[in-house]
Amino acid sequence: MAFVEFRDVRKVYTMGEVEVAAVDGMTFDIERGELVVVVGPSGAGKTTLLNMLGGMDGCSSGTIMLDGRDISAFNSKKLTYYRRYDIGFVFQFYNLVQNLTALENVELASQICKDPLDAAEVLAQVGLGHRLDNFPAQLSGGEQQRVAIARALAKNPKLLLC
Repeated sequence: MAFVEFRDVRKVYTMGEVEVAAVDGMTFDIERGELVVVVGPSGAGKTTLLNMLGGMDGCSSGTIMLDGRDISAFNSKKLTYYRRYDIGFVFQFYNLVQNLTALENVELASQICKDPLDAAEVLAQVGLGHRLDNFPAQLSGGEQQRVAIARALAKNPKLLLC
């Protein structure tokens, strides 16, 4: 059994009287430890795929399995648990809390999970061990991105989505 399984997954959005199939019949497997890059033109469904896999959006039909669990059948409470404990997100716009230091931003994420990694160590691993006490406004764009990556990694997630 693959770590991630998409089986005939569809996601249809209704916009007024028009239905738009953002994802239409997607089927694939990802093995544990495999690195996957999703590429395609604008409107191909890349963000929709990541949102469904991350539990931020449901599918219209089909099955999404992660580590043997059917996340496409999860209710709201189970999806919250899934996002909190199993998924690490690196958002496109970082979503750092501006009045928290780099260390506090990473610690914030690790406070809500079961088996977090040490925030200072993870920041050091992404080359920011010397910037622990800096606020996001004091960091370059690349440094902010690395704080966001460290925050996602510190949760020690089963799956990292970027």
